[in-house]
Amino acid sequence: MDALRVAYLVEQCWHRVPGGTAVASAELASALFKRNVVEIKGIAARHYKLPEVELPKDFHIQHSKLPRPLLYRSWQSLQKPRVEKMVGECDLVHATGGAIPSTERPFISTIYDLSWRHNPEWFPPRGIRFAEEWLKNSSRADLVVCPSETTRRDLVAAGFDSKKLRVINLGVNHQVVEKQNVQSLRDSYELDGFFVLWLGTIEPRKNLPVLIEAISKIPDISLVIVGPKGWKVDIEEVIRPVKDRVRLVGKVDNDTKQAWLKAADVFCYPSLLEGFGLPVVEAMSHGTPVITSATTATAEIVGDSGLLVNPENADEIVEAISEIIKNQDLSKDLSRKGTERSKDFTWDNSAKLTEQVYKEVVVGK
Repeated sequence: MDALRVAYLVEQCWHRVPGGTAVASAELASALFKRNVVEIKGIAARHYKLPEVELPKDFHIQHSKLPRPLLYRSWQSLQKPRVEKMVGECDLVHATGGAIPSTERPFISTIYDLSWRHNPEWFPPRGIRFAEEWLKNSSRADLVVCPSETTRRDLVAAGFDSKKLRVINLGVNHQVVEKQNVQSLRDSYELDGFFVLWLGTIEPRKNLPVLIEAISKIPDISLVIVGPKGWKVDIEEVIRPVKDRVRLVGKVDNDTKQAWLKAADVFCYPSLLEGFGLPVVEAMSHGTPVITSATTATAEIVGDSGLLVNPENADEIVEAISEIIKNQDLSKDLSRKGTERSKDFTWDNSAKLTEQVYKEVVVGK
């Protein structure tokens, strides 16, 4: 049988704040492209600049003549342009997040989480309307892929047929960071002692106010916040109680992000809701001890290789951080366990499982 031809949506890589879903779609595209088992063709709206998230150099992307807002609206309301008209013949369409392209071919949809349904106040009204439309259209998919059992349960609760759901964990690139790069960051930001790292898009569900409350109760430690501003959070106001001990770094490139993950004494990610939690696995891959939420997908991903806390209880976060500060044996044990656990998550494995889903839809295997 000839290689399956898959039209693969990569539009979210051009979002102003791409987030983990864009990173995941780009990394999976790269892994599929390297394996060369299926023929994948990217699809995106009209753009005049490079994507915010890097895609494989030789990966062909067919751009629509329409900019994103018009393309999404046209797909939803007019059912055109058909993907087949954009990329030519294809066997399958993979809607990797953000929208469902118009097609007469079989399609699968990836849904990372249903966070807006847990708490609509976390998101702008327009974003919620769009997410609901996306969810409704995803119910027509031949199969739906999600990154965790947590999201799978949410989808079943939302009315999806459990027989049409497939859990495929995301992956991590195990990147070596040189010691001099770590020291350079510490020197540049005057970090002489113990510091806690938080990394992600700054938005309400990431729960930074509770982390700040916890830091305020632990003297003589610093907090580094890495990542772009998202929405509905005045970060300067949030950090005000401990502003002298916070380093607000902002958006960084991938190499710098990896260096921060390696440099930290502990990575604390008390998110209120995650579909997977890529930053947690990335931190573990560098042997950095992890503290994260016991109440969402990060607990499922971390297992016993990190400390799990109630993300709404600052005192539990204080206790977990303090334990790692005081107990070097615990810190080393978490480092070792996290490194080993992270090896379970590779993009190549994600790609293999995704290829199986493609074949299941097209040829029934």
